Amino acid sequence: MKKLILLAAVLASHVCASAQTIVKPFDIPMKDSIVYQVENAVFIFDKQHVEDYFKGLDTILVQRKYDKKVFRNIQFAHLTEEEVQRHYGMVSKFWTASKGNPMAYSTDRISLFWNDTETILMPYLDEILPELLEQGWVQVMDRSTKKRVKQFRIDYEDIDLKTFRIFRFEKVNNRDIGKLILRESEIFLEQMHNVQR
Repeated sequence: MKKLILLAAVLASHVCASAQTIVKPFDIPMKDSIVYQVENAVFIFDKQHVEDYFKGLDTILVQRKYDKKVFRNIQFAHLTEEEVQRHYGMVSKFWTASKGNPMAYSTDRISLFWNDTETILMPYLDEILPELLEQGWVQVMDRSTKKRVKQFRIDYEDIDLKTFRIFRFEKVNNRDIGKLILRESEIFLEQMHNVQR
């Protein structure tokens, strides 16, 4: 009986470890969008998602007295409550002043956390991007082909008893399967050199 239970546990952990989800992004026109470029992909998503996120933050941050734990992004981990409040104030002013402007971001360029330009918004975009990707609210283009992908997959990795998503391209025309789109742990954890890509 113990062997049977052990076998069932091993099989269950194998199934969980190899679990993946296929996402088919919604095919909706983007009226006012943000373009966000990462190493292998370009994301296009509606500014309304960011607006909704900030409306929620206005309430949550005040309720939690600007606690850095409101954010999962590792860039907030070393801030004091006063610094969180100051940073969010700067971002709110930038967002209000720039809503009507085109917005394009790239991880190819260095973004400074306290820079009083558009890059100050990047940590907040990184906060919501994995959720938007999983829900299919982001149009994804392959940077190498410049074509929009009709679907991509989500794999999962466990690090320090937490599960993180890994977004990957599906196989297209004999291209290598699993080309990385976005790794959630790179946004939400200190970088570790021993984590495999």
